Amino acid sequence: MTVTLTLTDTAALTSTGVLTPAVAPPPTVAPTPLPRTVTVPADIPDYRQVSDHYWFTRPFTEAYPNWGSFYYPYGTNAGGQYFWHFGIDIQSQGGQPIISVGDGVVVHAGPDTTPATQLGPWPDFYGQAVVIEHTQRWQDKPVYTLYGHVSKVLVRVGQPVTAGQPIALVGGLGVATGPHLHLEVRLGGTTYNDTRNPDLWLKPDPGYGVIAGRVVDYQNFLAPVQLVTLHRADTPNRFWRETFTYPDHQVNSDDQYFETFTFADVPAGNYLLKTTFDGRQLVIPITVKSGATSFALMQQTQPPQTPPAPTPAAVQAPPTEPASN
Repeated sequence: MTVTLTLTDTAALTSTGVLTPAVAPPPTVAPTPLPRTVTVPADIPDYRQVSDHYWFTRPFTEAYPNWGSFYYPYGTNAGGQYFWHFGIDIQSQGGQPIISVGDGVVVHAGPDTTPATQLGPWPDFYGQAVVIEHTQRWQDKPVYTLYGHVSKVLVRVGQPVTAGQPIALVGGLGVATGPHLHLEVRLGGTTYNDTRNPDLWLKPDPGYGVIAGRVVDYQNFLAPVQLVTLHRADTPNRFWRETFTYPDHQVNSDDQYFETFTFADVPAGNYLLKTTFDGRQLVIPITVKSGATSFALMQQTQPPQTPPAPTPAAVQAPPTEPASN
């Protein structure tokens, strides 16, 4: 078997959480593979030449946790428990002040409870939210950040804001099941279909970086909802974190990286990425550098050893969004 291995180093965050469990739990059992319907576009940029866009600071001061949930990251649905996630959730207490991640102008401040103010897939999805159009544009496209489920809005539409300025208080409105901040990045427009992965926009903390990657089969199809585990290189048989690749036709990848998964807030160091599909395991070494994105192309180069099992056409998720774990 030949494994395609390609890496780049191109992207830091602050948390007081314990990074390594005392006893690593077994990884989640991989779901039955889904049909593959999206091929890798021929005209996407070479990720080895991509520049990062870590433009934004964190939405809380250093006094509070600022990392997104490891268990419900962008582009996943917590094993079918929740909605496909179009942002990241940051665990917070109700009433905690939220700060703007960058300079810009407020374009929405308040409820999203009517069709005219709708920001999500239906009215009252966020309950209340703040949306900021940022001063800096990406390839001449406007960039927005959304702060959802807030209990109180501290700004008004049309108001200029600066990075670090308080804009709202944490809440649990809309579809949230508890207080937390739901943060989104939207590119080119303000609709629910304009989101991008915030992990690739929020500046990593010193000493930390981000892993992004793409899982592809031998026919150049993306492998959707595919389990990927992250292991420290010095303990390769103990998985440290896990995630799943994005579903087909549900969430957007970055316009340059065309990633299908990320691991944010990873301490600089050496790691292994592992995934198994089509009867073969891929093991990809990767080095994380402080303040940078390290990219891994995980691609099968041979036909499946065994025919793929029949699979459902889609994964259905119940209509709830959790508080961050």
